[in-house]
Amino acid sequence: MPVGSLMTEVILAIVSIVVASTIASVYISNMNQAADLQKLQLAKIKEEIEYDCRIVFAYSSISSDIVKLWVKNTGAKQVSPQLIQSSEILLISYNSVKYLLHEDPSSGWTYRLLNDVDDDGRWDPAETLEITSNLDEALTEGDYNVKLVLFNGKTCEYFFSV
Repeated sequence: MPVGSLMTEVILAIVSIVVASTIASVYISNMNQAADLQKLQLAKIKEEIEYDCRIVFAYSSISSDIVKLWVKNTGAKQVSPQLIQSSEILLISYNSVKYLLHEDPSSGWTYRLLNDVDDDGRWDPAETLEITSNLDEALTEGDYNVKLVLFNGKTCEYFFSV
C-alpha cells in the first residue's frame, strides 16, 4: 500500500473523529439547554400549583363605590401578608377597567382573614380572605368581571352583575 494512500486514510479518519466529536458536543449542549428549559417550566408549574386562589363570591350594589370579594386559598402553600399586599385587582366592565392596588389612597383595597385557623396572620390553604375594594366612583348597573392577580401572576376571576 502506498504511503500517500495511507496518509489520506489517516487524515480522513482524524477528520471523521473531529466532526463526530463536534456533533456530539453540540448535541449534548442542546440536550442540556432543553433540560434546563424543562426544569424552568416545571418550577413555574409547581409555583402555580403551590399558589392559587378562587373567588368564591363578589358583591356590590348600584351606586356603591365598594366591591367586596371573598377569596379562598386553593393552593398548597400559605401566603404571607407582604405577598397578599403585592396582589392587584382589576375590575372590568364593558366600558372601563379599574386597576386597584392594596391601600391605594384614591382607589384601593384592604383585606382581612376570615378564618385564620392558626392565628399566624398568613393566608393558609383553605382559608378565606374578605377583600374590600374602595373605588373612586360608584358602580353603575351592568355586568362586571373582577380579577385578583396574585404576586406570581396567577389570576382568579369572578363575574357578577350590579
